[in-house]
Amino acid sequence: MIDRVLLRRDMLGGGLVLCASLALGACASLPPLSLDEAVRRLLRRSTDRALARLAEPGGAWDHFLARAALPQTYGPAGLLLQSALTSPAFRERLAQTLRPVAMRAARDAAPRITAAVRTIGIANARAVLAGGPHAATDLLRSSMGPAVVEAMFPEFRDFFRLLDDPVLGPIISALAGIGADGLARTFADHADEAVWDAVGDEEAAIRADPTAGGDPQLAAVLGTR
Repeated sequence: MIDRVLLRRDMLGGGLVLCASLALGACASLPPLSLDEAVRRLLRRSTDRALARLAEPGGAWDHFLARAALPQTYGPAGLLLQSALTSPAFRERLAQTLRPVAMRAARDAAPRITAAVRTIGIANARAVLAGGPHAATDLLRSSMGPAVVEAMFPEFRDFFRLLDDPVLGPIISALAGIGADGLARTFADHADEAVWDAVGDEEAAIRADPTAGGDPQLAAVLGTR
């Protein structure tokens, strides 16, 4: 009886080893990626990594908050806000309140980015793969137009419409002539820049070290560029 059990274990173990070997062989024999698919995979990995790392200290949202200011063309009220943005108390409160808003806005934009990666038209994949460190990101951004801004805009609009804060409130009230929608548009534009900067940085990192992207087929294509 014991011999039968041992024999069955050996057979099962051997079968698992055989299956694993066959799987590895199948992976090794996969056909190379088409150039179009290589661009899509590069974009998919770049966008996934960027969206996952936006909130890390020193990441894209910190850069977004550092430059979240209104242009001086908004007149005296804009100049007042520009001055207030240099106040440590204002900066700290702004970062605290805008960070979750920006994160929700990015989550709203993520499905649009994912869909665009899946359906993007690629006229010259070879040129994109052989291009600069942000070539695929630039292509995706161009193809999407203002879609990311439009996806993020409602979160910022609702934030400014419903703002009730003792530190931010008086400064924002000075911009009543601009209105919540104008403020939201400005901050959504800043957030859009932060998102695309993050995607571009991730694309550059994958191009610099293709094996770190976690996709052997993509690494093989990028390694020949």
